[in-house]
Amino acid sequence: MIVIWGTRGREVVVGGGSFHCPRCQAQREYVRKRAGTYFTLFFIPLFRIKDHGELIECATCHQKYELSVLERRPVAGPVISEMDRLRTTIRRDLEGGMPLQMAQQKLVNEGIHIDSAAHAVTTVAGAGIRRCPSCGLRYISSVERCTSCGATLELAGD
Repeated sequence: MIVIWGTRGREVVVGGGSFHCPRCQAQREYVRKRAGTYFTLFFIPLFRIKDHGELIECATCHQKYELSVLERRPVAGPVISEMDRLRTTIRRDLEGGMPLQMAQQKLVNEGIHIDSAAHAVTTVAGAGIRRCPSCGLRYISSVERCTSCGATLELAGD
């Protein structure tokens, strides 16, 4: 026997916006949906017979939340400026053995002006720069061997 009528659940988009997603822990776009049970004829939903309310769905992780999630504010953590974040990244790269020239080029590749990149790298590097006698690459004082050619580094005289 073939059934030509029935019911099925369905979500209809009724809006959207931006919110702080608890799962992503970031500002994300969302879709606001109305959920309900619909009467179907030949598997086509014709009209809603039961309303299940509205919900919010994160457009990134697709997690679903009650409408009250829109009223929540993210927990305030330490405020980190973009410059502080940049310095932290440069410091990590330099301490990992990246030459100053490569750290500077990395910043330039990310869209930072060459003069600003050079200033940021030299500020983070500080005093006591070491230089590779073989290839001329410069490193921070805590690095002892050139990561490019393996030579022992010398204190730079410039």
